[in-house]
Amino acid sequence: MITAGEKADSLLKELGYEHWRTGQREAVIAALEGRDSLIVMPTGGGKSLCYQLPGLATEDLTIVVSPLIALMRDQWQRLTAAGQPVTMISSGMDEAATWSALDDVRSGAARIVYCAPERFASRAFLDVLAERKIDLLAVDEAHCVSEWGHDFRPDYLRLPQIAERLGRPTVMACTATATKPVAAEIASRFGMREPLQVRSGFDRPNLSFDVVALEGKGSVARRQAVLEAGLADPANRPAIVYCGTRKDTDEVAETLRKEGVNALAYHAGLESERRSEVQHRFMSGEAEVIVATNAFGMGVDKANVRSVWHVTVPTSVEAYYQEAGRAGRDGLPARAVMLAMKADLGRLVRFNEQRAGDPELAIAHERGWRAYHAVKAFIYGTNCRRQSLLAHFGDHTAGAPLERCCDVCDMLDWLPDPETIAVRKPARAGSTPAPDLTAADSPLFEALKAWRLTAAAGKPAYTVANNKTLAAIAALRPASADALISISGVGPSFIAKFAPEVLAIVAEHPTALAEAA
Repeated sequence: MITAGEKADSLLKELGYEHWRTGQREAVIAALEGRDSLIVMPTGGGKSLCYQLPGLATEDLTIVVSPLIALMRDQWQRLTAAGQPVTMISSGMDEAATWSALDDVRSGAARIVYCAPERFASRAFLDVLAERKIDLLAVDEAHCVSEWGHDFRPDYLRLPQIAERLGRPTVMACTATATKPVAAEIASRFGMREPLQVRSGFDRPNLSFDVVALEGKGSVARRQAVLEAGLADPANRPAIVYCGTRKDTDEVAETLRKEGVNALAYHAGLESERRSEVQHRFMSGEAEVIVATNAFGMGVDKANVRSVWHVTVPTSVEAYYQEAGRAGRDGLPARAVMLAMKADLGRLVRFNEQRAGDPELAIAHERGWRAYHAVKAFIYGTNCRRQSLLAHFGDHTAGAPLERCCDVCDMLDWLPDPETIAVRKPARAGSTPAPDLTAADSPLFEALKAWRLTAAAGKPAYTVANNKTLAAIAALRPASADALISISGVGPSFIAKFAPEVLAIVAEHPTALAEAA
């Protein structure tokens, strides 16, 4: 008789994998043997395989609950492309697609169904589930069930009762960011008895962690300049930039575009179609930078993100590590950078103080203060960033960085000094627009356009400079970097990359008056 371990090994090879990652085999065997499990793995650690393999192992149904459509869609597309019997039901689907998915579940054509927790409020969905034997309920992002977690969601609280209604199938709870108290609460809520607990280690060896603290006058402008300088390096793209508000995402994305960075904004205030378009453009590589609130990212699997930037202090260390972990999922070196301002910490203080007077928010007030103190200690601590993160999650291993570790352990020499970095001078209201081009300026303008084509290296020309900026250079003929940076559309990244070439071209095209003299 074939053992659960042998079956697991066979399934792994059927899906085209050569090796198990730490903890995966044990999790799959536990599910095949009908044992509950609590799987805590870092982002990119392979949690999804833990429930996909047992889900495909039998004719019975596996239900995968996820809070985000993006995660469901990514996994569903990959498995169906490989010919696996998988379906999904989400709020974004039209009626015909929803009924087709329900028919797949009812008929047994689907062995795995992806859904959001809200889907269990649907009578039609519950009626269909009643016609199938369910052998596994996999709850992804399971920290959402904990009131002490960083992303508590009330809809998750109903899942333990849903499990009982479904005949209490085997439960697998998966998360990347559960501290030990949060993990214990998850197990308790689901009534797990001696569950398998997999904590595969929280270290991401290929990530470096840098914190740049900015204080004093002009810190907002210096923060933007540091971000632009970092993103000017192609090695740091594709990139995700996290902001605290919708307004910030729009403003930061627009400023980056003016500097030639192909950046798009993403937040919950956008129309659904626009959010889908932005996500598609980023996932496909058409856009190299996405500037987003935390509405973007959980479960989005883009393997080659080279850097993740926080331009607003996140609300907790858990949220920071989860979002930072979206970098380098391909295992290659990647960077996580927090550009921290004291004003952001003040915002968190005010938020907690506002909740203090509401008795119904007593627990959330206490949780918020704990999170605040942990984030503050991480930013201003003098210990290794990697060690601080690991210790926060109860992982006391040494950690083994692939290359750079963090700004505490290694010199932060890949970014300019935030205290002395040159910042763009904001345009004054009513300032004089760039002069119109004359006939004498046209040769220089054409020469600059020809140079831009080469400098773009196959990318869209506007990623170097738009025509308005080139026209201003041709008309004003700057003779120094200081004069060049005063022109609208020219910022620190442009100066660092292109100033010598542009100034040389300008010098080769003297004005008609100078030629006559």
